[in-house]
Amino acid sequence: FTGVQGSKGIPNFFVLGQVDGLGVAYYDSTTLELSPTQDWMCQAVEPSYFRSKRQELLGYKEGFQRIMGRLLERYNQTGVHTLQLRVGCSLRDDSPQAGVLQYAYDSQDFIGFDGQRGLWVAAVQPAVLSKRRWEADRPWCQFLQHYLQQECRWDWCEKMLPHSLTSCLRPVPPEVSVSCRDAPDGSVTLSCHARGFYPRPIHVSWVRDEEDILAETDSSGILPNADSTYYTQSSLEISLQQDGHRYACREGGLSPCALLPPFPLPGKKGLLPPGVLVPLVLAMLAGAGPRAAGGSDGGSLPGQTPPIPLQ
Repeated sequence: FTGVQGSKGIPNFFVLGQVDGLGVAYYDSTTLELSPTQDWMCQAVEPSYFRSKRQELLGYKEGFQRIMGRLLERYNQTGVHTLQLRVGCSLRDDSPQAGVLQYAYDSQDFIGFDGQRGLWVAAVQPAVLSKRRWEADRPWCQFLQHYLQQECRWDWCEKMLPHSLTSCLRPVPPEVSVSCRDAPDGSVTLSCHARGFYPRPIHVSWVRDEEDILAETDSSGILPNADSTYYTQSSLEISLQQDGHRYACREGGLSPCALLPPFPLPGKKGLLPPGVLVPLVLAMLAGAGPRAAGGSDGGSLPGQTPPIPLQ
């Protein structure tokens, strides 16, 4: 759930439902429609689900606006700001894991709910006031505990995961290329681009002469694409003194002999022109199954969402 204050040209409230990082449903305050983004979602839930949640999400927008107003006063702020709520449940080896209910303000953790103790945990000092206010409503906190421990885990995980695993959450290998760019100071930057892979976990590293694993000098991190796949870039800066070696990027599960082809640097005059792309073979993370590897955050499901606090 994301609320935006003070921005023009984009919805001021929108919701993205995900299973293992794959977008499955979307809602925003412009269309006022909750729509599936995967065909199998229509098999996993009844059409009445989307109609009922549409009405519920209208109330969420009002709740987000109310909380945003209080935070702007508390921080004495104006301008563009965002409030996000992440609600998630997860299964690992068919066993339920701890649910997640976490607020972030301007992309920084603000306050989260401890489902085991039924308490709110303030991540920053300004959130202490919200903690006290929300914990005063004990019936609501008890409902959140029940939701995270029971309904969210069993009802929606059992409904959606079987469809998702058989329908679309299959591994997609990345398309990989390497670019070479030389700088005025004589150094050379190699960039390894891995595009369009799924699931998210992947590890890219650099080797020299098929032996040494080198520390990258820059990384984009793992970034989402619009089609629910992922992209990452890892760069390595090479000095003139290192010319003549052969370099390649690899995924952690591959042996050096699987690097085809390597990227030679015969000397500055022999470098390929900037922007030349060299294809490499890169496999997905070793052992990746038909769904993303389990993590602490699990998958956000567009199921029975807990209410926005009224205070």
